[in-house]
Amino acid sequence: MVRNCAFLESALARLEQDKGYLRQVAADSGVPYSTLSKLTARCVTNPHVETVQALHDYYDARDRGEFAVPGVPPHY
Repeated sequence: MVRNCAFLESALARLEQDKGYLRQVAADSGVPYSTLSKLTARCVTNPHVETVQALHDYYDARDRGEFAVPGVPPHY
């Protein structure tokens, strides 16, 4: 039985928004590009908890301004 996990669903929704910038997300989050590609294609339905945690930490840090938003020019 597969249960929906809000933590995972949130990360997947953010990945969908960043789909054209997965290489940058991979570099910043430490999650391999191939894993991100498989997640966005829904080929992986039960990722490792470490992967989901890394994505959560990355998006949390990005929301705090520690990482630039891919595709958005920085404001100086």
